[in-house]
Formats: sequence, C-alpha cells, structure tokens
Amino acid sequence: MSQDLHLHTLISDGELDPVSLLQQAAARGIRELSVTDHDALGAYAWQDGAVFGEAKRLGLDLVVGLEMDADMDGLEVHLLGLGVTLDDPRLAAHLGSVRQARCERARREIGIVNRLLGAGSVAESDIFAAGREPLMKPHFIHPLLDKGLFPTYEEANAWYRKNVKAGVTVPKPSLAQAIGLVKGAGGSAVLAHPGYYEKAGVAMAKRLADLAALGLDAVELDYPYHACSPHLFSEQDQRVFIGAIRAAGELLGLRFTRGSDCHTSQDFEKVYAGPWADRSGY
Repeated sequence: MSQDLHLHTLISDGELDPVSLLQQAAARGIRELSVTDHDALGAYAWQDGAVFGEAKRLGLDLVVGLEMDADMDGLEVHLLGLGVTLDDPRLAAHLGSVRQARCERARREIGIVNRLLGAGSVAESDIFAAGREPLMKPHFIHPLLDKGLFPTYEEANAWYRKNVKAGVTVPKPSLAQAIGLVKGAGGSAVLAHPGYYEKAGVAMAKRLADLAALGLDAVELDYPYHACSPHLFSEQDQRVFIGAIRAAGELLGLRFTRGSDCHTSQDFEKVYAGPWADRSGY
C-alpha cells in the first residue's frame, strides 16, 4: 500500500485545504494517509468533517493524526500522533493552550513587525486567516515576501529570528510527555524526520533505545530528505542515514512509517516527481 502519513493543510502552515490535499495525494497513488497539522486537529472538523467523506469517495484509508512540537534535551523535535481520537480531553487541553499562546504571541509580533518595518507590513487579516489554528512564523514571512520587503524566505526568516521577540512562551512538552499525550488519546507515537535531529548533532541510531523506553512506537523512516533539504542531504546521505535507522529500529522492534511532509501543490510536484515516489510504503 502506498502510504503518506505526514501532510499539512491551511489549518496550520500548509496552503491546501483538507479536501484538496486528499485529492493531490490520491492523484499520486497514495492510498493510506494522515493529515498531520502542527499542534492541531482542525482539518478533521473542517467543513463539518468533509475529509472523511472525501476519503471514502477516493477510496483512501484516512488516519487521524497531528504533528506535535516537543522538547528533547533542549532540541525541538516533532512527534507524529497517528490514530488519535478527536475528543480526548487531555490532548484537547494541550492543543488549546498552544493555540491560545500562539495567538497572543502573534498579536504582539504584528506590532513589533509593523514598528520595525513600517505600518501595514503585516495585517491581522494576513495572520488570523479563516480556519487557521496554530499561528506560525511562515504566516508572517509570506506576507513580508509578497510585499517585497525581503528577497528570499531565508533572509526574511533570519531577520525575523533576530528581531522579533514577543516574550510569549508557547507550551512545549518534553518528548516523554508528548508521547504520553498521544498514547493517552489512543494513538501511536512516531518520531518525525529524525534525520534533521542527526544534523543538529544527535546520534539518532544510538538514541532510539532511549526513545523506545519512553514509549515511542515508530519512526518516520521513509522521508524525502534530499528532495526537501538538498543543502543538508545528498541522496547518498539519505540512503546511509535511513539504513542506519532501519537497522537500529528493527533491533528495538519499532515500526516504520512513510511521510512526505508536503505543504503545497509545489511540494507534491517536487517530492513525487523524484526517486522517492518510487519507494514502497511500510
């Protein structure tokens, strides 16, 4: 079965609405998928749960999921929660607190950006778009690029990180706590794109035993690192890293998943046009 258990919509930092996302995936032969927006489950409630009807129409196996920010020894890591229930009170409370903090941070950041770059550089309507739940830095960066205030995303992002300090702390559970929230909601806890943590200095193949002891169920093994981040991963880097994680994970009895991390139509074209698309799911 062709699988993609890591996809984003306009509910978080993607561009596609949930139904269009399913259609894009189905057109590329995906049959099992999950919408995993950042700290949000709103894609499943969008337009009265339209994704469930669309999944049935397209013959897709839709797995309810999300991608949670978590802390691993001071490093932000992302945890996929797959198969979670939509009405778990502890998970809902956590997501609500994250959403509230992000909203407060965004309101302060709008003021900071407009003070530094000039009135009207960003408007509330740019950030607080209909249906959007977690308000994230890309929601600021893209309007700045659209207005021609920076030549590239990378330069805008670097300026933003240096200059925009709102002083609002967004709740970020430890990885152990995040795993507990996912499993408490009936889901499987899957470590997303571990290759990026390897590049941040963590020896992930060795670290998996510790994470399995915390209750981690699976690792996102099949991920298009080279297509998404060619400045970090050559095709050879990708093969070597995935091989090492596979060997370590198999010894620990961890399961493996496949995910593209697509956020836009362009992401689908980029990722699914290359060699990664020819690999079978897990």
